[in-house]
Amino acid sequence: MLMSLRSIWAVALFLAAGADPLFNLMPSDGVPPGWQRSGKERLFIGAALYRHINGGAELYHQNGFDRLAVQDFAKADHEVRVEIYKMNDPAGANAVFAETTAGMAVQTLFGQACVLDDYQILFQRGAYFVSLTTYESGAEPSAALAALAAKIDAAMSDPGR
Repeated sequence: MLMSLRSIWAVALFLAAGADPLFNLMPSDGVPPGWQRSGKERLFIGAALYRHINGGAELYHQNGFDRLAVQDFAKADHEVRVEIYKMNDPAGANAVFAETTAGMAVQTLFGQACVLDDYQILFQRGAYFVSLTTYESGAEPSAALAALAAKIDAAMSDPGR
């Protein structure tokens, strides 16, 4: 019952406040040049995460999941999905990052730690775990992944946000 009341309260606050501040971390249209937001921004709070990643949501909930903002970006036939997970604290975001990237080569190009490959960039900064994914390899999507990740990372690093 308490969880239901918290969920209702969170949704009520969201509706009263307008757009969730998590979306302020998303790059605007034209980052990178020619890329635009595609589709609606989506917000998942609490148990609603299961609607987005059924079967994978447990990892996030076990580590203090707060909310998830999702936005797609596109240019011509290229697409990138950006997911910004807000956890209750940095330890939770670090645990999700560690579990998700186990066995992969960790770098520090983005966030406090990141993993890059031809199809995705995963990084953790503070209480945030960020996933950027494309479904095709090539110069255009790879450059978009990097530009979007850099813009999000810079927004998270800005103490005024």
